[in-house]
Amino acid sequence: MLLLAGCAETEFAAAIVKDISPDQPVGTYKVGNPYQINGVWYYPAEDPYYDEEGIASWYGDPFHGRQTANGEIYDMNDLTAAHKTLPMPVYVRVTNLENGRSLVLRVNDRGPFVSGRIIDVSRRAAQLLGFQQQGTTRVRVQVVDPDTGIEYAAQDPNAPADTTPDQAEVALTGTETLGGIFVQAGAFGDANNAQKVSDSLVAVGAVQIYRVVVGDVPLYRVRLGPYATVVEAEAARTMAASRGYPEAVVVIDE
Repeated sequence: MLLLAGCAETEFAAAIVKDISPDQPVGTYKVGNPYQINGVWYYPAEDPYYDEEGIASWYGDPFHGRQTANGEIYDMNDLTAAHKTLPMPVYVRVTNLENGRSLVLRVNDRGPFVSGRIIDVSRRAAQLLGFQQQGTTRVRVQVVDPDTGIEYAAQDPNAPADTTPDQAEVALTGTETLGGIFVQAGAFGDANNAQKVSDSLVAVGAVQIYRVVVGDVPLYRVRLGPYATVVEAEAARTMAASRGYPEAVVVIDE
């Protein structure tokens, strides 16, 4: 009986782990040759130090049940993802920068081929990462060791140095200005992420970082403006979207 009880506990634990961890790969390991989609060339390569921030989306039907780029059968309930250039399979940690949730996913497909997006996750992954309803979110994607879940860069003393600035080095504008028309590129829990977004939007116009507290949680808002008219703000929003921030919105503070 003790043996049976032990087996039952083991099976229960395994079921829980299966729900939050990617399944083991069954497809063929593949890097792939350069390929062209919609006039854009992509160059697959092994990149153990891959670490990028951008927009994530998710896909389900009608791809559920179809063959992936490395020969697996896509199951939207598995913890998998599609990437344009990483090898398949490879494991990545995807962190939702809007809520801090993080998952390790197995890349087994190619995509997404939409401007500004860097990864397409399964429906189940989008649910656990907390962005299924909104469709897209800003994420950080890092290649990790499948056995430890640790980024390869953190295990290799010869890896490229992390040049991310400390929180104290982030240039805050100060108290948020009330009144005016702005374009908000995002609100981030990490000031470093806000700084990166701000730096990438300098060419669009005057960009500012504001620190606000929402429910005792500090957030760093990145805003362009203020603008004299909604038409000017909409033009700036379009430019921000073309630079990889499709979720930028026009905000009118009164």
